Amino acid sequence: MQWSLKINGKRYNNQNLADINDSEIRNFLEEWGNDLPTISVRTSGSTGTPKLISLLKTDMIASAELTGEYFNLQKGQSALLCLPVKYIAGKMMVIRAIVSQLDLISVTPSSNPLITCESKINFAAMTPMQVKMVLNKNPEKLDLINQLIIGGALVNNVLKARLQNVKSDCYSTYGMTETITHIAIKKLNKKNKSDTFKALPNVTFELNNNDCLVVNTPHLQTSTVTTNDVALLVDSQRFKWLGRFDNTINSGGIKLQPESLEFKIIILTKEKRFFFSSLPDEVLGEKLILVIESKGVIPNFEARLSELLDPFEMPKTIYYMDSFIETENGKVNRKETVLQAYNL
Repeated sequence: MQWSLKINGKRYNNQNLADINDSEIRNFLEEWGNDLPTISVRTSGSTGTPKLISLLKTDMIASAELTGEYFNLQKGQSALLCLPVKYIAGKMMVIRAIVSQLDLISVTPSSNPLITCESKINFAAMTPMQVKMVLNKNPEKLDLINQLIIGGALVNNVLKARLQNVKSDCYSTYGMTETITHIAIKKLNKKNKSDTFKALPNVTFELNNNDCLVVNTPHLQTSTVTTNDVALLVDSQRFKWLGRFDNTINSGGIKLQPESLEFKIIILTKEKRFFFSSLPDEVLGEKLILVIESKGVIPNFEARLSELLDPFEMPKTIYYMDSFIETENGKVNRKETVLQAYNL
């Protein structure tokens, strides 16, 4: 497959591929340019065991075209690559730049990726952690970006509130490796901001018997993807995300969605990482627990917690851990962290 891409001011193609200094980008573009129809991608492991899957190059191109159409990306505009290219999010930024003929600004992936950026950027993708770090360290840098998509994890209400005074148009994305990253967008600030995800062009949604989202993707060869995400469907193109079906807790017959509870108490954690989970219980079947990454007990935390949660939403046990167990790409491994907390 022939390709051409401008990276940090220099034009590359199949012929001068070896001149690219970044080995991750070079290795990916070498795979992109070979005669095979697929690319091998490792899933993040945030919702299960990481696995290696194959994605059709034609599907990746179709996904990039859809993003280009939605955000009106034009030839010669700039796109920031600040995510590892070994994962799908970084790979797709490279493919979007190729497909939409964007000038790629590549920086070393870090928690504060804009620290060396000085010029305007038309389009960028970052994680919530990166956005939070930029806001903490050099918030004026975020205004360099025209359109910013934030993915890889949920954008909580605290971060969303901080984005209201940012000049960039900020969006939360919904998607996964199997859908070739995002297939729905939620505007977080300024005009048309919303609490619901809206489908990209031609994508539609429905629910299965478990109230999990089914994504219809006519632009991909696999035209239907069934997820484990519990959702509230507004219509065929809009939904509210409630949480993961495999995280649902049945405590004494009451179904609790950890992610929804986490939104309720984010204001109490003082930017500490935390999550709700469960442990087996002889009476309730499952008992609700809360795990917090903290060096010690937070004063008056339970009393303040009771002001935000209904009585049946209160955790039976709160575990404080010095540090969480993470997946390879830095996401919290809930299952392993709970096992370690229980055995403390």
